[in-house]
Amino acid sequence: MFVIEQILSNALKYTDSGEISIYMDDELHNTLVIEDTGIGIAQEDLPRVFEKGFTGYNGRLDKKSTGIGLFLCKRILNKLSHTISIESEVGKSTKVKIRLDTVDITFE
Repeated sequence: MFVIEQILSNALKYTDSGEISIYMDDELHNTLVIEDTGIGIAQEDLPRVFEKGFTGYNGRLDKKSTGIGLFLCKRILNKLSHTISIESEVGKSTKVKIRLDTVDITFE
């Protein structure tokens, strides 16, 4: 729940007008997508959005970002053997994909 709340919170924070969509991707098996029509993330910031304490240009501009939310999301999803990725275009949209596949772990 924390991960979904964090992603939705970010989508709401950075989408002044437009919409937020939540759906399962038909082409990517077991992938939850949260997509918004907000301000987007600069391409040069995308590789670092999951780093602890990193705030991209838009986060620094609005002073609303701490740089901890996506870091925690990534850590939580890694522990659950899920993956997260982000695609974005400044001024148009951000799409967060959470792959819900799991790895079977056998304990001895």
